[in-house]
Amino acid sequence: MKRFTQFLIVLVIAILIIPLFLPNKITAETEKELNLPVGIVYEEFNNLKEYSEWEPWAKSDSTAKKEYFAPYRGEGAGYKWGNVENESQSGELTISTAEPNKQIEFKLEGLGLGKVSKMLVEFIPEGASKTKLKWKIESEEIGYFSRYYSYFTSKNIKEKLDEGLISLEERLKSAALTPEQANSLLPGMIKTEMFDGEKLITILNETSLDASEINTAREESLGKLFSYLTDFIKIPPQNIGKPTSYFEYIDTASKKAKFYCGYPITEIVKLEEDMQLYSLPAGKNLVCIHKGSYETLNQTIQKMKQYAAKEKLSLGNSHWESYMNDPEIVKDKNELLTKIYIPIK
Repeated sequence: MKRFTQFLIVLVIAILIIPLFLPNKITAETEKELNLPVGIVYEEFNNLKEYSEWEPWAKSDSTAKKEYFAPYRGEGAGYKWGNVENESQSGELTISTAEPNKQIEFKLEGLGLGKVSKMLVEFIPEGASKTKLKWKIESEEIGYFSRYYSYFTSKNIKEKLDEGLISLEERLKSAALTPEQANSLLPGMIKTEMFDGEKLITILNETSLDASEINTAREESLGKLFSYLTDFIKIPPQNIGKPTSYFEYIDTASKKAKFYCGYPITEIVKLEEDMQLYSLPAGKNLVCIHKGSYETLNQTIQKMKQYAAKEKLSLGNSHWESYMNDPEIVKDKNELLTKIYIPIK
């Protein structure tokens, strides 16, 4: 009995003293290279709704409840997840600072960490199409007896970060781009993208499939509309959106094409006799930026259809083209940029 009492005394003293030798802060970090432009990777952390789709804590717990705090992306955005039965997997993030495509710092609460905790994510471009991602969690002022928990779980946090990057990489292979991510799309990349819909002022054309006839009809329609918007409606040229052609159909049997050429419009305007309003449909699209002459656009469209077949995506019969630079300014046809959208059924 005496020995047992002595053992208990030694054990209690050890429990009281050991935390002195354990760190009162922890750091867990990992990194990964992703084969995507930095702008696409950055938004997966900057947009907390996107982040919540793959982050490793709530993702591994189907019962976790999620809450968001406006504005959802950028500085001040917040995200909270949790399970009352497992508080060590509950947490809250708030974006403290955000340097676009460079670094985001979050205030972090929960996960059984200390009073002063933060999450830091660095984005390092490696060429135009690769990004090195560095992801770190730091926690300080860990409670005296909580140091036991932190000491044994710091490795677990590192494993969670690694797990998260694997999920992120898988998600980016198939997830639809947000409008902000779409701005970082590179020529030749084929991705899916959510489109919010858009109203155009247009002129309807019906031509043969001859590329020169289509180009002539497009140039004449867009030229007339641009003059109408700037000279008659008095819209400043810099306020007019990208010219667009919506191909309702291309019929190889009859060798005819029906398409609308126009510009985005947000105000009510009087239309001339041959003009009409046309709404581009909202929804999920397969997208790709074609770099080169308009005459070779069909080559990119065929590549997109091959990609869709491989990924088992069902595409609509229509498509539209948004012309990203001006052929009057870009003299080299090989430098022309055209974004192609094909609706996914």
